[in-house]
Amino acid sequence: MKSNKNDEYIRAFYENRKSKNFAILGIIIFMVVLFFFITILRMDVTA
Repeated sequence: MKSNKNDEYIRAFYENRKSKNFAILGIIIFMVVLFFFITILRMDVTA
């Protein structure tokens, strides 16, 4: 009984961590794309 409950807690912990990692990955990708677009716009303005 105890190990089964422990397995459920571990599974829930990894599910939460996976969703948190996907959120952080999305934020990082958004920042990279934003930086790319800002760089392109600055190159177009100065050219």
